[in-house]
Amino acid sequence: MLLDLQAAASEYLGWLQLEANRSPNTVRAYQSELQKLIQFLQANGHSLSVDGLRHDDLRAYQRHLAGRLKSPASRARALVAIRSWLRWLSKEGLIEKDLSNGITLPKLEQRLPKPIDPDELVRMLAALPTGTLAEKRDRALVQFLISTGARISEALALDRTDFPRSGNRLVVTGKGSKQRSVYLTTDARSALEDYLGAREDASMALFVNFDRSVADDRGRRLTSAGARFIVRRLRKELGVWSFKSPHVARHTAATTLLEVTGGDVRLVQEVLGHANLNTLQGYTKIVDSRKQDAYRRYQEFLDGKKAGA
Repeated sequence: MLLDLQAAASEYLGWLQLEANRSPNTVRAYQSELQKLIQFLQANGHSLSVDGLRHDDLRAYQRHLAGRLKSPASRARALVAIRSWLRWLSKEGLIEKDLSNGITLPKLEQRLPKPIDPDELVRMLAALPTGTLAEKRDRALVQFLISTGARISEALALDRTDFPRSGNRLVVTGKGSKQRSVYLTTDARSALEDYLGAREDASMALFVNFDRSVADDRGRRLTSAGARFIVRRLRKELGVWSFKSPHVARHTAATTLLEVTGGDVRLVQEVLGHANLNTLQGYTKIVDSRKQDAYRRYQEFLDGKKAGA
């Protein structure tokens, strides 16, 4: 049995990476939260043995987080990592009792996803500039995200060879290295063809960074920070104020697909790569709200016809 919390944390992180196949970002985030817990215990005179861990220790740390982190979402992220680790310790027989039930997550306010306003979306797609190579890239990136609903990390990981020579289907690799098919609209495919046809560099990346300070073509893959900069610039230049981040394009794709498919939640789940249907509840609420608003305006139209009769 492992007696040291640090060793137990290292074993768990190795399991997350090698067996659970969690993303590097997830492993780093969990490592950070476990280290903070261990440092707290050490500062409060804990022996740092697995057998010595008690519910009182965990409650003390939760009070510590409540005083340090005002955001319930931030506390929840920290506590989810710790709870998952405690469950793993119990499952592996490294601790006598499952202490995960001593972790209480703060109640989070349910926030609906905010897609791009439909009118702004139409105006933005029509106004995307295409003069320079960088502008062609920006247009291709936005069209790709709106079409596929892909995460920005999934889009930026693609290579030129992933773009289909014909058809509208391509494969992205999502969380946990899970692959899924996404589909291009006619406009998205056209924008990508225009962009790729104008490129003369040797980079394999589908979306590249045109910063001249990057000398090596192989290192010119566009980063998430670069994509966020592109969105901020387009938002200001085109006045598309609801386009606040690349992830908003994912919300927009999900909401629009639900509307045009009559609420086919299963299809949208497959397109977005969500493991749980509950994740889509926010999108269905938005679609329901839009339908109710449409029927309200429909009734106002009928009332106007009756008044004029």
